[in-house]
Amino acid sequence: MSSSDTVEKLAEKILYHKKQYYNGEPEISDAAYDQLEDKLRQLDPDNPVLHLVGTPDGGKVDHDPPMLSAQKATELDEVIKWASDIDYHPMTTGYKVDGLSLSIIYLDGKLSQAATRGNGNTGDDVTLESLKIHGIPETIEIDGEVNIRGEVYMKISEFHRVNDVLPDDESYSSPRNLATGTLKQKSLTILDERRLDFMAWQLLGYQEDATNMEQMETMKSWGFTVTDRILLKDPTPEKIESTFQQYVDEREELDFEIDGVIFKYNLPEDRANAGVTEHHPKWSIAWKFQSKGEITTVENIIWQVGRTGVLTPVAEVEAVDVAGATIRRATLHNADMVESLNVAEGDTVALIRAGDVIPKILEVVDKGSNEVQLPGTCPSCGTELDREGVDLKCNSSKCRERDIQQIIYWVQQTEIKGLGEKSIEKLYDEGIVTHYADLYSEDLTESKLVSLLGKNGEKIYEEIEKTRDLPFATFLAALGIRNLGPKMGKVLAKKYDSYEELKHASAEELTELEGISDLTAHYIKHGVNDPNTGDKVLQHDVNILTSKQQKRRKLRKRAATLDDWFGDGNSDKDVEEIEEDYYDSTYGDKKIYVTGSVNGFTKKELQTELELRGMDWHKSVSSNLDYLVYGERAGQSKLDSAQEKGVKILSWDDFNSSLDKPLKK
Repeated sequence: MSSSDTVEKLAEKILYHKKQYYNGEPEISDAAYDQLEDKLRQLDPDNPVLHLVGTPDGGKVDHDPPMLSAQKATELDEVIKWASDIDYHPMTTGYKVDGLSLSIIYLDGKLSQAATRGNGNTGDDVTLESLKIHGIPETIEIDGEVNIRGEVYMKISEFHRVNDVLPDDESYSSPRNLATGTLKQKSLTILDERRLDFMAWQLLGYQEDATNMEQMETMKSWGFTVTDRILLKDPTPEKIESTFQQYVDEREELDFEIDGVIFKYNLPEDRANAGVTEHHPKWSIAWKFQSKGEITTVENIIWQVGRTGVLTPVAEVEAVDVAGATIRRATLHNADMVESLNVAEGDTVALIRAGDVIPKILEVVDKGSNEVQLPGTCPSCGTELDREGVDLKCNSSKCRERDIQQIIYWVQQTEIKGLGEKSIEKLYDEGIVTHYADLYSEDLTESKLVSLLGKNGEKIYEEIEKTRDLPFATFLAALGIRNLGPKMGKVLAKKYDSYEELKHASAEELTELEGISDLTAHYIKHGVNDPNTGDKVLQHDVNILTSKQQKRRKLRKRAATLDDWFGDGNSDKDVEEIEEDYYDSTYGDKKIYVTGSVNGFTKKELQTELELRGMDWHKSVSSNLDYLVYGERAGQSKLDSAQEKGVKILSWDDFNSSLDKPLKK
């Protein structure tokens, strides 16, 4: 066995035993484990496994707080409006690096965990891989816990070096794509062959009362390269514009890609007052560079029917490379845009990728011989179309493409796995599932699904059966009502206890809820009272679970697996008894925030357990918090902040021992 094979197998063995230890199931003694590390240290003293702190799960990691998207602007006026919200107080500016966002946690100065952004709430664990990324130090001079967030990227010169030696069918279109693909492969060997870099843009858990620029200087002192570079002490619209232009001029000289400039409030009080939305922090804004248009020809315009009956025009264009991607189709959004652009088949157009993602026609640069033609009838069912504002809409009671899109949307929202578009089309054309409610019909048997869809029909039937009990928010979002998506479903489910109650709500009452305009209220009122939406589903054996019912189901599940908490025979108890047993008399209804680590529990598990006991789980320190509970390696800044705000502070041991039923693992 070669020396490299020995090192690799030894590293794998150490990782295995490290994971077993952190899972509370060690298979060897501490002394035996130390001998393994000593042997690896002799063979390969720089092996990243030796520097890894924490558990190398390589699985999912919860972000606390979430990693939100940036608020975006494309014009100076949008940035000026944002700056005027704080009366032009000092702000910082920096690169918006076109890369892959990463969150890195250090405990007592040692790199403990690194994770990709993922969906913002949960990302992929890349701790081991992060030790191979340039610009990420293995240790920093700090006690307690800090979280550094930034961007992983590949330099343009490195991109060309790597791409030039890859086969044509394995090459990448941009440095960002190559950086993402490299990290996702989770191969230390490939990371040795391809250089990735890191640039930090946020510091959490330390110097929370410092200015943004002071935090940047701190991260630089720890060895990080940082994004924020220029401080505008007295910003004006003219200074904002000229600073942006500096970055535009510098862009072509950089050896890494940036797609805009980030502006941030510099003062901590301004950031705190601005707050965050569910989607983005309000204390920063990204002024995106103007995308460069590429010239191509429109070959055809097709009209697609969506789940609400609204038609979306899509331009099929002669293939053209835009920002590293080959584009053959571009959305035209609605009928009004087709008319305003005056675009038709045969026209020469400038095409961009809006936000460097979505292909979009910017303008017609050379008008062909064809005039704009809007369809008069639905391309799917032939029904005469209605003009509703900027849209063309099919209001037919039976439209194949619209109906199929509604079924697809229901399947996606309720997470029925295995039932793809082709299978849905087959079921529709056979007349078996012509509405999403038909998925729950007695006529849709397992044997019928198997006869039509093959062996996969068994799995699909099981998946459908799992969705007969649906959380209220999911049920509402899946109905396909215009402007009623997952986020709005949660808002409505929190306000109303039943579908009937929602149906009787007035439009005026709906508009009092966050995010509901008069138009959205109209869509919701019309949609929920349409007998072909929710009522049609509820005619079958489908149940809506309110928030309280969901909690009780979790309680029963927990009670069934933790008999010793309630004694034998707890499964015979009704949910009210279990709920009463579980509710904590001391901390029920209290706002709790847990910082640091608790041996044996992930943050997600703690959240579930405490919420089931009636507590209100929080993810940050605020003045309305009732208790800050600290575990091992808790950040001192959070403890200081809680003390300043008058929040009661308890150690995990004291808190857990004072529970009516302490947590066990």
